Amino acid sequence: MRRTVTVSLIVVGFVLMVVGFFVSAPWGTSSVEDADPAFTGAPSLFVVGIVSVVAAAVLYELLPDRRGE
Repeated sequence: MRRTVTVSLIVVGFVLMVVGFFVSAPWGTSSVEDADPAFTGAPSLFVVGIVSVVAAAVLYELLPDRRGE
Protein backbone atom coordinates (compact mmCIF):
# COMPACT_ATOMS: atom_id res chain seq x y z
CA MET A 1 0.00 0.00 0.00
CA ARG A 2 2.83 2.35 0.84
CA ARG A 3 4.37 1.96 -2.61
CA THR A 4 1.01 2.48 -4.36
CA VAL A 5 0.27 5.70 -2.49
CA THR A 6 3.76 7.03 -3.11
CA VAL A 7 3.81 6.28 -6.81
CA SER A 8 0.32 7.67 -7.34
CA LEU A 9 1.16 10.92 -5.55
CA ILE A 10 4.35 11.29 -7.57
CA VAL A 11 2.51 10.69 -10.85
CA VAL A 12 -0.26 13.13 -9.92
CA GLY A 13 2.34 15.69 -8.86
CA PHE A 14 4.28 15.46 -12.11
CA VAL A 15 1.09 15.67 -14.16
CA LEU A 16 0.03 18.78 -12.26
CA MET A 17 3.47 20.34 -12.73
CA VAL A 18 3.49 19.69 -16.47
CA VAL A 19 -0.08 20.92 -16.96
CA GLY A 20 0.57 24.00 -14.84
CA PHE A 21 3.73 24.81 -16.76
CA PHE A 22 2.23 24.44 -20.22
CA VAL A 23 -1.00 26.26 -19.38
CA SER A 24 0.90 29.21 -17.91
CA ALA A 25 3.28 29.60 -20.85
CA PRO A 26 2.32 32.45 -23.18
CA TRP A 27 2.34 30.51 -26.46
CA GLY A 28 2.33 32.62 -29.62
CA THR A 29 2.39 36.04 -28.01
CA SER A 30 4.47 38.77 -29.53
CA SER A 31 4.29 41.39 -26.80
CA VAL A 32 4.66 41.50 -23.04
CA GLU A 33 1.10 42.78 -22.56
CA ASP A 34 -0.29 39.52 -23.93
CA ALA A 35 1.92 37.34 -21.73
CA ASP A 36 -0.73 36.58 -19.10
CA PRO A 37 -1.35 32.87 -18.61
CA ALA A 38 -4.39 31.35 -20.28
CA PHE A 39 -5.49 29.93 -16.93
CA THR A 40 -4.90 32.25 -13.97
CA GLY A 41 -4.52 29.37 -11.52
CA ALA A 42 -1.71 27.71 -13.50
CA PRO A 43 1.09 28.73 -11.10
CA SER A 44 -0.96 27.30 -8.26
CA LEU A 45 -1.27 24.00 -10.12
CA PHE A 46 2.50 23.91 -10.47
CA VAL A 47 3.01 24.55 -6.76
CA VAL A 48 0.42 21.93 -5.78
CA GLY A 49 2.30 19.45 -7.97
CA ILE A 50 5.55 20.19 -6.16
CA VAL A 51 3.83 19.82 -2.78
CA SER A 52 2.34 16.52 -3.91
CA VAL A 53 5.75 15.09 -4.81
CA VAL A 54 7.21 16.22 -1.48
CA ALA A 55 4.19 14.82 0.38
CA ALA A 56 4.77 11.47 -1.33
CA ALA A 57 8.19 11.24 0.29
CA VAL A 58 6.78 12.18 3.68
CA LEU A 59 3.93 9.68 3.45
CA TYR A 60 6.32 6.95 2.34
CA GLU A 61 8.22 7.36 5.59
CA LEU A 62 5.13 7.68 7.79
CA LEU A 63 3.09 4.75 6.47
CA PRO A 64 3.98 1.34 7.92
CA ASP A 65 5.48 -1.28 5.65
CA ARG A 66 4.21 -4.86 5.33
CA ARG A 67 6.37 -6.15 8.16
CA GLY A 68 4.75 -3.67 10.56
CA GLU A 69 7.95 -2.01 11.68
